[in-house]
Amino acid sequence: MFFIYLLLALLISYFVWDRYIRIILRIKYYEKQGVKFHEFVPFFGSYPGIMKFIKEKDPKRFPTIDYLKHCFGLPLPLYTGFISTRVLYLYINSHEPLQELFVTKNKYFDKHPSTSTFLKKTVGDSTLFMKSNELWAKKRRSLSASLYKQKLVQMVETMKQIGLETIEEWGKRGEIDIVTETANLMMKNTLACVFGRQNENPIIKYKENGQIRDIRLGESIQQNLSNASLREFQLHLMIFPELLPIYITKHDKELEFNLNQVIDYIKNLIRDKKEKFAQTGQYEGEDLLTIMLQDELFKQDDRMIIDECLTFFNAGAQTTAVTLANFLSYIAQNSDQEQKMRNELQSHLKNFGGDSKALSTEINMEKVDDLLYLKYCFYESMRIEPPVVISSSCQVNKDLNIQGVTIKKDEALIINIYQIHHNQDQWIEDEKYIPERFDPASKYYLTPAGTPRNPLSFIPFIGGKRICLGKTFSEYTFKIIVPLLLSKHKFRLVNQDHITNKPQYDAIMFKKPVIPMRLEKI
Repeated sequence: MFFIYLLLALLISYFVWDRYIRIILRIKYYEKQGVKFHEFVPFFGSYPGIMKFIKEKDPKRFPTIDYLKHCFGLPLPLYTGFISTRVLYLYINSHEPLQELFVTKNKYFDKHPSTSTFLKKTVGDSTLFMKSNELWAKKRRSLSASLYKQKLVQMVETMKQIGLETIEEWGKRGEIDIVTETANLMMKNTLACVFGRQNENPIIKYKENGQIRDIRLGESIQQNLSNASLREFQLHLMIFPELLPIYITKHDKELEFNLNQVIDYIKNLIRDKKEKFAQTGQYEGEDLLTIMLQDELFKQDDRMIIDECLTFFNAGAQTTAVTLANFLSYIAQNSDQEQKMRNELQSHLKNFGGDSKALSTEINMEKVDDLLYLKYCFYESMRIEPPVVISSSCQVNKDLNIQGVTIKKDEALIINIYQIHHNQDQWIEDEKYIPERFDPASKYYLTPAGTPRNPLSFIPFIGGKRICLGKTFSEYTFKIIVPLLLSKHKFRLVNQDHITNKPQYDAIMFKKPVIPMRLEKI
């Protein structure tokens, strides 16, 4: 019995140290350097405050974004602190520290394990979340080669086919929810580019509320990411985050089942491709999976391939879908911007507004590189409502003084992308959708003070050695598909309130908005 009491006393002592004393010491360390913190409740961190805020205010963005403004007002401090039970996060709310993190001290900048632990079963050990090491560097080099501009040529042909099919379907329906439909479009596009058109959106099993039904692979992947994000707010995981790798509740068990269905599908696809290779001696297709199966590093490890596929689906498809939906909504609010866009497309693409197949044939990567206003719209759509409003958890690998604050080695950092894209010392009329702010000839290209804007005030793909691998794929997907969508149709907002007050939409918000749009044939 003595040993039981001793074990219990040690366990309690550990939790008091880990959840309270250690956190308090950390808070005081940063408070002495001027960092402000959210209200801290021992053993629960900042969660009680944010849960109360969600209940009372019903924020339309990812809760932390509005909660920061609620607690500290604007302009936000350079750093603010947030406690997630046992992890202290430093939020970076302005661009100034990024020069050091992304450039001068970038070799010390890395990923923190908290996000990878949280999403382990959803995306595996992919390059997006793993720490920088020799294996990470090898994987990144291989994937960079797979997604290099010249490798995307065949994928562009797939994008055009899917774009044509989609606008034909939307045109027949007349009215669509642009949030749902762009998500379906981009998931279909991403699946086709990764697996090949014959596997672009198959049916798999999906479990919900105890019932198993058939569902499209793309829809399952989207739902799995949303459900995985909700786990953060389960009470037992708030108190005992050590249980994150264990799926206990009914919600968790169903999520685990659904994740395994996706993984099993990819496993079977890899097996089939390898069997065909064994028979014929060659792989068919230019999709990403086929490229990885021929790569010296990836072909030795099926699980490594699966993890990268899962990340590409979740990161690539979701972020581009959000950007496209927001773009179509914003230009529907502004006829001058829409006309400027159409004028550019007509001047560079002779078949714009004419035969759809001829337009598809005409469009290529070189042509869309000349569409500057389209590029400005892409950037502005990612600025005003970043698809990912905060970064995954980052860290530095040694104690570093960054903009006057000495950050401890391995401390969790979160980059507040949304706030950096809206800091009023960098952006003129930051709440307005103004593509011209990326045009060097425009007054909006400068800060309100008339000085050049800091390049790191726009970071939709982060930066430095951890810059997003899918950046080029995402940009070309947008620029290839948009002319096909706009060639013969105008997109109009159905809800009158949305014409002046578009619902916020990002990739990690828990409840997606509904934005009905009507297609008008030109």
